[in-house]
Parts: sequence; structure tokens; C-alpha cells
Amino acid sequence: MITIGKEPVNKIELHYYLQDTSHSMNALVRNKCEVYLLGILKEISSTLNARIQVETEAYTEGGLRERFLLRGKSEYNISLAAAIFRYVLPLEVDIEKIVSEEDKQETKTSIDRLRKDIRDFERDSETEIDLENIQALFRNNLKILKLKSNFYRQLSGYEKVSKFSVQLVHADGTFSGKPSTVNRKQFDTYMLVADTLKPEQDDSAVIEIVSPVLKTGSYKWKGIYIQANKTISFAMCDEEFKKEVINSGMMFKNGTRIVCSMEINRKMSEFGEVVVTGYSVLSVSGKHDEAEAADVPKPRTTKKKKEPKIQQLDLFGF
Repeated sequence: MITIGKEPVNKIELHYYLQDTSHSMNALVRNKCEVYLLGILKEISSTLNARIQVETEAYTEGGLRERFLLRGKSEYNISLAAAIFRYVLPLEVDIEKIVSEEDKQETKTSIDRLRKDIRDFERDSETEIDLENIQALFRNNLKILKLKSNFYRQLSGYEKVSKFSVQLVHADGTFSGKPSTVNRKQFDTYMLVADTLKPEQDDSAVIEIVSPVLKTGSYKWKGIYIQANKTISFAMCDEEFKKEVINSGMMFKNGTRIVCSMEINRKMSEFGEVVVTGYSVLSVSGKHDEAEAADVPKPRTTKKKKEPKIQQLDLFGF
């Protein structure tokens, strides 16, 4: 649960508990872990619309401890970003489900409401922030889920680390609340089993054909996806349309377009960015040239079955 105290928090302590009571880690493992943790902080700051710089403090004893020192114009934004960071790191992921992207419009509405709440709070400190909205917004943030998965995967492959904790620190150096600790046996509960996202479907896609396939085989067609103003290669999965093209000698001229139902397959990159992996035309409902329009004699929509539910670091230069 996210809680914001009256005293400002501007530091995050990261504690790697080590098996052999030493105070050193493999540098490559720790640096990769730091990259993913900073990526999470960057995503939080971006969502809050807050410019926050991060500095690292010297290591302290007790396994391996380091602190992120957050700097920015707004003490509240810093405290909120730190609280969200502490909230999301020990939050478990249901690895039995395929990663499914949250509703984009609902997410945008939640972000707009959060930013408005913060602006109102900065004008009048008596204004309340909707913490439930914040929790819902960051609980299923795809980028954070992927970065967190990468972080725990790094630790899982490094047997020297027995557990990991994160704790908030006040400006005067005192701790804020208890640390959130994750034991080694829990690491795999945070790791995603798939990077594949739920496909998007455009049931009224318009594609200007650049290069049709006029013979049998699993060759890719090429065209301009009008809605996205983008040249794409796509698989033509409408077998009846393909037969008509090949057997009836359907003509394609300069400017010929098809209206179709198209599936867009996607996955997450290493840093949680959404990447399109392919396009598939499921069914064609119409074909037209510049001077004429023709309906394909099979206007249907085939939908896919739904799946079950270092020193100073500038985040924005990272």
C-alpha cells in the first residue's frame, strides 16, 4: 500500500543481502540491476510528469547497501515517486497469465486525474490525493512489470544474493517505515514467463497494396497501412481472397486498396517498450481502385479467441 508521510522522503536504500557475509557483488550483475531500477524510477517520474534527478551515495556495510538520492523542485513529487517505487518492487505478478495490456483510454484518464490531483495539492496542501488511483495505475504498468522482471531475473541467476530489500529514508537520514523485503525463493514470482502482448485488432483497416502475392505460398504481401501512414509487410490469412486473386486474376492497380480486419501482434522489448512483431489480414471485406469500388463476396470478420483473463544520473538522460 502507498502511504505518504508528513516528513519528506528523498532517499531510497537498496539492500542486497549476501550469502557469505561479504560486501561485494559481481559488478556486471549489480550494474544491470541498477539499469532496471533506474528505468522503473524514470517511468514513475514520467507518469507523474516530474523531473527528478537521481544521485548515488557511497555504499555502507551490511551485505551491500546503496542509496538513491532524489532531487527535484517538488518535495511532494520526490516523496511520492519514492513511495511508488517502494510499493511496486515487492508487488507480485501473476505469472500464470499472458501479459495483457491495460485499457489505454482508462490508463490515460487515470494519469490525467493523477497529474491534476498533484497540481491541486501543490496549490492547496489540504487537497487529498487519490492513492487508490495511484496504486491501480502502477500495479499493472507494463513497462514497470517488464523492468522489474528483468531485475529479479538478474538476481535469480546470481546465487550470492539471498534476499533484497528497499526502504525509504527521510532527509535527516532516519528511516521511514519498515523495509520491504523479498527472499530469494520469491524471485521467480516476479519474473514474466512471456513478453507477448495481447494482439490489437483493427476491423476496418485500409491498406493500399504495394506488392500483392500472385502465387501460392506463405509469402508476405506489402502495403501502406493508411490509418498509421506506415508501410508494412503482412500475412494474407483470408484463404478465399487469396484463391480469388490467384485463380480469377484479380487486378491490382496503382492506388488499389483493401478494407480488412487486421491483427497486429506485439511484444515488449527488454526495457518494456511495445514492439510490433507482425501484421496479419484475417479477412478482406472490400477492394477498390481510384475509380471504382468492389465488395469481396465474403464480408466477414474473423476474430482471434481471447486469451484468459554511479554517480549523478539524470533520469531523462538515461
